[in-house]
Amino acid sequence: MAIGPLAQVLPVPASVRAQLRRALFINSLLLLAIVLVISSNAASAQNALPESSRLAVEPLVASVLQQNAGIHALRAAVDAAEARVKPAGSLPDPQLSVAVAPETLDGLDTPAGRTRGPNARFEISQEIPWPGTLGLRADAARKNAQAASQSVASLRLRLAAATRVLYADWRYVHRALEINKANQKLVGDLYDVAESRYAAGLGEQQDVLQAAVQRQRLKHQAIQFQRLQRDVRAKINRLLTRSPNATIAAPSALPLLGPLVKFDALRQQAIASHPELVKIERQIAARKDREALAHKAFYPDLKVFGGYNSLWDAREKRWVVGVGVSLPLDRSKYRAGLDEAQARIMQSEFELQDQRAELLSELEQAYAAAEEARHTIALYEKQLTPLARANLSAARATYGAGNGSFADVMSAEEKQLDIDLNLERARADYFAARAQLARWSGSRMDRTSADTGFNLDMFFQ
Repeated sequence: MAIGPLAQVLPVPASVRAQLRRALFINSLLLLAIVLVISSNAASAQNALPESSRLAVEPLVASVLQQNAGIHALRAAVDAAEARVKPAGSLPDPQLSVAVAPETLDGLDTPAGRTRGPNARFEISQEIPWPGTLGLRADAARKNAQAASQSVASLRLRLAAATRVLYADWRYVHRALEINKANQKLVGDLYDVAESRYAAGLGEQQDVLQAAVQRQRLKHQAIQFQRLQRDVRAKINRLLTRSPNATIAAPSALPLLGPLVKFDALRQQAIASHPELVKIERQIAARKDREALAHKAFYPDLKVFGGYNSLWDAREKRWVVGVGVSLPLDRSKYRAGLDEAQARIMQSEFELQDQRAELLSELEQAYAAAEEARHTIALYEKQLTPLARANLSAARATYGAGNGSFADVMSAEEKQLDIDLNLERARADYFAARAQLARWSGSRMDRTSADTGFNLDMFFQ
């Protein structure tokens, strides 16, 4: 191998020539290692498992909506509210009263000398509320049941959004661990090269130490990601009403999302049909029925009755029928009931205004977060990621040629690591922001397992 023009002029000792050949050999190995690392990084960008064996977001959402105990509790509350409708519109139970004259239990002598048996009085009565009262009670109960059903719809939206947000975190932490693993391999290869160069007298000990520090930092980062993975898994299992450490399959890629819907359209949809607003509107309608009932409380209730009294000697006097009315003399308590009903309506109307303001505020924040994440993704994908990879490749090549410093390679590696993690975080944030948009706009993005066509059991063990 030619050493160079200087060797033709000056004699070169054999030991020096051997060191130079070793240096050239090590540099060749370094270039080969760089090529292998680049290839391994490209391979690590692919999912380690086939997509068919990974968990997708919609089956997870469907499973949460099927298994979450909170939804079952609210559905039971709806059933209870619906069961109250019929009793609310029904008449009170009739009343039966029986009375006996104790002195007649042994019989009673009559003027004719005959003995009569025990004398008793029977009466049956039925209360009849003022006309229209029963209908208003039934309407109020029905509207309360409708409000309760909107609570179920609202919880479904919240759970669907929470599940999608956690799925985005689940995807992020898996990608972060894959990126961390690839960088650990890269730094490990660079550590071996730096150690070989230092042993050959061609590098500095500081290069070896710097690579060792970076490798330990990446190991610590992996531990942090593993802890985050356990946190996310526990939260997902909480939504599934399962053991916090139950196994969950690795996630598939985040689904592609279409362009953002214009904010005004989402705003109009939220105001028109969001379950939280519809629930309060149903509550207001029910409380207006209660107000109408409070007005009817000023009118008397009726009672019809009929009975038989054997205490009367004459048979024609023993049967009796009649009508009674309640006497609402203390009208102050009915005015207080009316004031309460009107105050309840005012309370619900203010709650509706507050809920509408909160909903639109959350919608605006979610829309801003989605726009920011979308721009961040475009910036990283089109500019920062290509620049970081080119910077790292250039730093490796320069160092491999013996011109650059090892610190430049480590700095480039750290920058690419940060950019790769930030890109994955931005993708997760964008998906999470879109999930929150669906929640606060009232979009019905949740589907059942029948809609997805997936076998949910294969993902949860």
